[in-house]
Amino acid sequence: MTDASKSHEMEVGAQHLATPTKEFRADKLTPLLLRFINRLKLHGKSVHTISAYRNDLSIFCQFLISEKIDPQDFQSHFQERWIAYLAGHGRKSPASVRRALMSVRTFLHFLVKENIISRSPMLEMKSPRQPTHDLLTVRPEHYFQLMQQLTARTRANDPKSIRDLALVQLLGECGLKATELAQMKWSDILFIGSPGSESFNVTVRVAGQNERLITGNQEIAVNLQKLQEVRLQLNLTAGAQDKLFFGFLNISRKLKSDGLHRHGVKFVIYEICEEILGIPYNSESLRNHAILRWLDCGIGVKQVAQLAGYSSLNSLERFRAKARGQRRPKRQVKKATASVTTEGQKLEENSMQEPISHDA
Repeated sequence: MTDASKSHEMEVGAQHLATPTKEFRADKLTPLLLRFINRLKLHGKSVHTISAYRNDLSIFCQFLISEKIDPQDFQSHFQERWIAYLAGHGRKSPASVRRALMSVRTFLHFLVKENIISRSPMLEMKSPRQPTHDLLTVRPEHYFQLMQQLTARTRANDPKSIRDLALVQLLGECGLKATELAQMKWSDILFIGSPGSESFNVTVRVAGQNERLITGNQEIAVNLQKLQEVRLQLNLTAGAQDKLFFGFLNISRKLKSDGLHRHGVKFVIYEICEEILGIPYNSESLRNHAILRWLDCGIGVKQVAQLAGYSSLNSLERFRAKARGQRRPKRQVKKATASVTTEGQKLEENSMQEPISHDA
């Protein structure tokens, strides 16, 4: 083999190594989306998470095809056009836009890992910040409006409305977390008194690391009893080890799931608040409403921290400062200055130097 032919082969090999990714075509978007969804299933993602990804990415793929944009060339100046495209498909709130951007980033990471594309400037973009302080807690008048609308809907014995009201009550009245609601079973619900009597109420046991008992009023007890009856009407069991909440897998509500994941709880609350109030409150907003109401009623800080399941009073103090729009000063640990001390002084200094436990 001549030197010229060897040189030519080396150049061809170098070009091959320099271009490891394949040329991307728009007609491959749908198969790639299916591959990505299957990968999510293999990783054990919930039905609701997969559904959210599918919805967001279907809109993204439609946008790319309509604009004839390769994902590899998705530059920042396309972002405004895509956000406008999202708004045209009902995604207008900052929370919806943020979730759509995060879904796209995950999809693009998948394309890079699969050597479909080599890069995308979209991966370096920042999502829009949500107005966290405004959404930190549901305003009292908004909570009243929410309860009024949902209570009116339950009069027709609609299963979804009864479920939604129970979710809002346990979050906004009992201060539960979305994760705790998703794991709650009927064995955690203790009805007290006879249904229909003035003394009828309910005690809710919250299992887990911060186990606690919370007493609910008569309205919560009545609606939880309705929820139990609705489960039986939907051919779902309501035994001691069955979970409280069910989900719907499609709009027609013909397909039901015998459980609601924490992401499903969050999505339901977001959907309810957007529909009734036009404000993207979330499950934490409702939980924080309960905590602030307890404090306003004069319940002691230690008892509120216990009811809310805080691991320390520091967590509650940070939340109160944030609710007031204040910055809580950083915690400082006092250091020992003396090099020679007595035994009693050593013990005192050691106790001052013990680190303050942080929340998990």
